[in-house]
Order: sequence, then structure tokens, then C-alpha cells
Amino acid sequence: MNPANFLKMAHGDLAGLRELAFDYFNDTRRQMTGWLALVEAGNFKQLRDDLHRCKGGASLFGLERIVALIGSCESASALEERGFDLTSFEMELTEAERAVMAMTA
Repeated sequence: MNPANFLKMAHGDLAGLRELAFDYFNDTRRQMTGWLALVEAGNFKQLRDDLHRCKGGASLFGLERIVALIGSCESASALEERGFDLTSFEMELTEAERAVMAMTA
């Protein structure tokens, strides 16, 4: 997490930004429930679209490791060739949640 970006985004309202961040985390977790099915169905276009939106949200909050993880598989063939490590992504998301809690406590 990039603390400087996060604090800049807060504009002095850490509680409000924490709420927005957890809206993002909760929405991402809801989307994640369908990602394995997308991979199994070979629907990589939809998965790429979902991941791209997720990456945009992560970028807004300064969640650089999530941005990098998604960026590493965004090319047209990367998901098809390597798949998507949902377990690693979930671990990064959990770490991001912890970082936000620590920053806004």
C-alpha cells in the first residue's frame, strides 16, 4: 500500500475513505466468487474486464501490490496461458484490508 497516495485521497476524512475502501474490498470479494467459474468456462474476456475494473479501484487507493498482480496477467494471452492465482490475490486483498485498517485506526 502506498500510504502517501492513500492519505492524499482521504482529504482529511480517514473514516470516509476507510468506508469507501471497504466498499471496494467487499465488491471485489463478491466478484471473486465468480472468477473461478469464468476461468473454468474459458470466459477470459469477462475475467479480464472484471480484473481491469478491480485494478482501477486498487490504483485509486494506492494498493500497488494488487495493481501489480493484476497487471502481470492483463495481456490478451496471459490469463489463458498462466491462469489467475486466486489464492495469491485473496491473500493480497486481505493484506490490503489490514493495511487500510492500520492506516485509519
